[in-house]
Amino acid sequence: MLKALYEAIRRDAAPTTLEIDGRTYASDSLAPVRTPTPEPLTVKTLSAIEDYLRTNVDGLDGEKLICHVESPESVAILSALQGSFDDRKTYIRAKLDKVKLPLGEWMDAEAFIIAVQACFTESEQDIQPSGRGLVLKYTSSVKTTLENAVTDDGVSQTVTVRKGIAGAENTILPNPVSLRPFRTFTEVEQPASSFVFRVKDDHGSMKFSLTEADGGAWRAEAMKSIKSWLLDHIPGLNVIA
Repeated sequence: MLKALYEAIRRDAAPTTLEIDGRTYASDSLAPVRTPTPEPLTVKTLSAIEDYLRTNVDGLDGEKLICHVESPESVAILSALQGSFDDRKTYIRAKLDKVKLPLGEWMDAEAFIIAVQACFTESEQDIQPSGRGLVLKYTSSVKTTLENAVTDDGVSQTVTVRKGIAGAENTILPNPVSLRPFRTFTEVEQPASSFVFRVKDDHGSMKFSLTEADGGAWRAEAMKSIKSWLLDHIPGLNVIA
């Protein structure tokens, strides 16, 4: 009991400083009292950030704002350093509603085709035949047979595909394939990545999968595109990406 009383008195006592071997220590931990800041506005698009800065309902000094492209899915508008602790206010943040990509999952042909159409886009810059259309073409034409429908050397796969109404031929499955999933804000072009396109025979049912194969390089490209979009639509904005 006496020990508990001693500890309580000690906690209430003002902290002191001690110097040991030329270094200054405090007898208790101290927490800075930060300047109260409001919760940032949360939006879903880059256009909403543009609207906020153009209307400027909060009377902000645009020259002192910093736009931080935090990731391909998040962009924040920050203040300059403020107060004795050099704090920053976050006025608004755009957070992307992510699309769940069917990566690394084995899916039957119908589900796979729907997922590819719903979660991937195409660009006029894509070099054919290396894109979403190619994946859909091969997925819809692969034929399941009781013979050797799929041969695999660890790098490329040979599959049996339908030819015409009744015929079939062996062809090498394209790998890797260049695809553009919905992974960043829709205002900018979705970056292309290489994907490993695989197929397997699962007890007579063909299964398909896609696996990302660019090591995440698309993230830097997406952030660069976001920065370019912001500078084009909000001239003079200080953007860090």
